[in-house]
Amino acid sequence: MKFALIISMALIGGLLWSLPSALAAPREVEDYCFDQASKRSFNGRGEREAFIANCIADLTPTPRWLKRRASKKYNY
Repeated sequence: MKFALIISMALIGGLLWSLPSALAAPREVEDYCFDQASKRSFNGRGEREAFIANCIADLTPTPRWLKRRASKKYNY
């Protein structure tokens, strides 16, 4: 029983470990956003990183299984 639990935990851990690489943006999108950021001037701390993060998020499609479902609103 313990052996099956250890094996299942290892499989789940492996799946979660590989998940971030599957959600990474393509290299071309990152290069484009870094290029756009180099053409702009930023004033505050972290402004450049925020611009790059927003640019990558805008150009990367959300996987189907991560999209939010419509919530059920009950009218009482």
